[in-house]
Amino acid sequence: STTAGGRPVVNLTLALNYAVSGLDPWSYHALNLLIHAGAGLLLFGIVRQTLTRLAGGGPPPTRETWLAFTAAALWLLHPLQTESVTYVIQRAESLMGFFYLLTLYAFVRSLSSSIPRCWLGLSFTACLLGMATKEVMVTVPLLVFLYSRTFVTGSWREAWRRHGGFTAALAGTWLLLGWLVVETQGRGGSAGFNAGVTPWSYALTQCGALVRYVALACWPHPLILDYGTELVTRAVDAALPAAAAGAALAATGWALVRRPVLGFAGAWFFALLAPTSSFVPIATEPIAEHRMYLPLAALVAVAVVAVHRHLRSIGLWCGLAVALAFGLLTWRRNDDYQNAVALWTDTVAKRPDNARAHCSLGAALAAAGRTTEAAASY
Repeated sequence: STTAGGRPVVNLTLALNYAVSGLDPWSYHALNLLIHAGAGLLLFGIVRQTLTRLAGGGPPPTRETWLAFTAAALWLLHPLQTESVTYVIQRAESLMGFFYLLTLYAFVRSLSSSIPRCWLGLSFTACLLGMATKEVMVTVPLLVFLYSRTFVTGSWREAWRRHGGFTAALAGTWLLLGWLVVETQGRGGSAGFNAGVTPWSYALTQCGALVRYVALACWPHPLILDYGTELVTRAVDAALPAAAAGAALAATGWALVRRPVLGFAGAWFFALLAPTSSFVPIATEPIAEHRMYLPLAALVAVAVVAVHRHLRSIGLWCGLAVALAFGLLTWRRNDDYQNAVALWTDTVAKRPDNARAHCSLGAALAAAGRTTEAAASY
């Protein structure tokens, strides 16, 4: 698979699954669920530690624990996560997310631990493994440094004085990532400036993609496995989403200076999407829901804290109720993943102009012996 090419940690986990169950998918799905659950626990820890730090330190109080639990539950159960967890090969996204969160969590734990070097060693190791998992990991050294400035030191100068060396060590793992990218020649020619797609048309397409991602975070319907390769080529067609995305980016820049906590959340969102949703073309997949795996965490955390601030305990109960509803929707969405025919039938119904989806449905129907229907789909 192109998705696993140049990503040795992903390949290793797939090889282990193959050793356990061959092509029987149960072990693949089991490991994907474990990775996702582990990432949820790490997110819970990061949010709880951060809220406790904002509250003045000390042992995590009950309120902060419940807020962190609600945020983690919403993130874990959100239907938008289905593609990253149920679709086996998108383990690249969820496993990268696990290492990304582990890098940050271990750094946060080092700040108040009696054995900080052990936690920093774990953070560095997770960062190195993440670089060998997926390219989006490139932004984690920047987010760790920004976390130090926002929640620990309060200034760029002090953040560099205290954690500049460790940030530089994390940035050193870019050497491994760079070597892997060069070795795969831009994901087999499907990504990069030589992929046959202009940066301008790709950037225009991403404006609409960003708006769609945020909309799906709020209202997860319709969810689509494959959006096809269609691009926006005229600036006028992207004017409104570009204005919305530009306003959000400008607001993030303002918040980084005036409201650093909100600025960190905005930076988390944009930094994690920047490698895939800016101007560096990914010709085979301009829009993909799995890219929201980690950016969704920032939206969820801000929403939970904001609702709690206005509704207090009622807000927590509302959040847990929404998490339960998300879980039911995720359960229902997984019905589409029961077999290839069902999955591609759903995709074609939602994206009828997607030629690749019709081709994939034809292949699935042919494999099921339904040759007449396959011919029509082809």
